[in-house]
Amino acid sequence: MIKTYGLHWRLDRISWGKTGAGHIGTLCGSTTLSAKARPIDFRNQRGIYALYADYDLIYIGQTGTNRHRLFDRLKEHMKDHLSERWNRFSWFGTQWVTAGHKLSCDTAAIHEYMAHTLNILEAISIAIAEPRLNLQRGKWNAAKRYFQYWERSGNEFKDDE
Repeated sequence: MIKTYGLHWRLDRISWGKTGAGHIGTLCGSTTLSAKARPIDFRNQRGIYALYADYDLIYIGQTGTNRHRLFDRLKEHMKDHLSERWNRFSWFGTQWVTAGHKLSCDTAAIHEYMAHTLNILEAISIAIAEPRLNLQRGKWNAAKRYFQYWERSGNEFKDDE
């Protein structure tokens, strides 16, 4: 399901664009760090992303089940309750890079199973990492939560004497 990803990208290396038509910004990456590498724009990627204050995980979210793609979600976080609180991000995308060095668009029509899967991936990630700034705890859909069970003796909370 995850076809491409980027780890700990820096906020200050995003090209946000300028005001006016045609200045939309880019979110570029490449397969190598070489100056000769061909950049690929991941601004329209779908999937799961994480925000960090340096390398400290603070938030996990998803993108692409509606019109908001990765670039849009990052831009929103520049203005919401997370603004000024993050400077790095990682992303895990469902779209691949084509032979023409473009982001695939085969998944342009997201289906219900994809939305459900992204909800579960986001919920699992949030449950595992417990980022301090996630206000919601994930959308589990039809999954049922269970609590640990043990045989209670009735005095497990008394001090050992």
